[in-house]
Amino acid sequence: MSAATVVCSQSFYGLSHTALHMRAPQLADHLGDQPLTRGQAVNTKWRLAHRLQGGWEYDSNIYETSAQRTTSGSARFLLSTRGDRRNERWQINYAYAAVLQNYPRYGDENKLSHDLDGQVAVRLCRWLQLSSKANATLKLYLENTADYATTLDNLMASISLPHKILADLSFETGQLDYAETGIYDFDFTFRGAELVLRRTLTPSSTLETTLNRRVVRYERRARAYGPSQQLEDKAELQRDVLTTFRTAMTYGRKLVTQVAVEAQINRSNSFGYDFTRFRASGLLGFRPARNWLLRAAGTLQRKRYRDDLARLNIRDLDTEREQSNFLVVDLSRDFSPEISLIARAAVYNNESTVPGVFYRKMLYFTGLEVRL
Repeated sequence: MSAATVVCSQSFYGLSHTALHMRAPQLADHLGDQPLTRGQAVNTKWRLAHRLQGGWEYDSNIYETSAQRTTSGSARFLLSTRGDRRNERWQINYAYAAVLQNYPRYGDENKLSHDLDGQVAVRLCRWLQLSSKANATLKLYLENTADYATTLDNLMASISLPHKILADLSFETGQLDYAETGIYDFDFTFRGAELVLRRTLTPSSTLETTLNRRVVRYERRARAYGPSQQLEDKAELQRDVLTTFRTAMTYGRKLVTQVAVEAQINRSNSFGYDFTRFRASGLLGFRPARNWLLRAAGTLQRKRYRDDLARLNIRDLDTEREQSNFLVVDLSRDFSPEISLIARAAVYNNESTVPGVFYRKMLYFTGLEVRL
């Protein structure tokens, strides 16, 4: 299950290699949704952008295991569309992407992923904007039963403060739903709240600090070791509380960069799910020469569990939902305003579905992109 085929970032924080699928203007937009500002140009018509991408990808570890590796090539196709419409008081935008991946000899890895984002925002006065966001992801295996869907809904108030500071206060809800879970249920729902403080340092740089807290409720019972030293179900369902603190700095227009650090603490009533995590991330995008575009993204992680993980069952079904340590570099050459050649290389050292056990893999992709 190639992590590079995921349409949206499965991690709710940090930089994702999926930003590398974007063109230069979109890359800057990806670094943070900016609310409406006074004096913004009026645009009452839809602005639309569509892309088709196709090529061949080599994967050194398609099943993402820490032991015996299986290598394979695959045909990979991407369809992407996005649009926005706005005026001085309101804005609407959407983004949709679909990825199809086909492995010639490994049909259980063939998959089709859909990702849809939408946002509506309205400015009530000079210092207050309300907005609502929604995201849905659907991942379908063509010859496998591991299909799942995720949703994320967000209601946010953006408040303009003195000294060029913008405060975003939001409340969110979401869920993960596997089509078939078997004897162990991985599905969950969550509710949370988030505060983001963003300050404009210069016309081309911003500093952003985020505090997020989520309560995650699983549809399975919490577990603990009993007197017989066997995992036993508790009377209550598993409940986790995840707290995240993140700070990021974005700089540049022609040279877009972002660096971020993040700390997480997860506390659970089930054995094996208490952990602390520290992440450092970076994103870079620029044109080294005319008609060339270089993009790169990477993350380093240190994660510690409180319990003895040698006795713990797997915590998820899909390894693509966890991105621990990776570096992705993407180079494209524009032959015309509509057609580009793309080459991408990536290396991963990610945590597997078994906590504390990591797997390594490398990906190489080359293909063409057509913009409509």
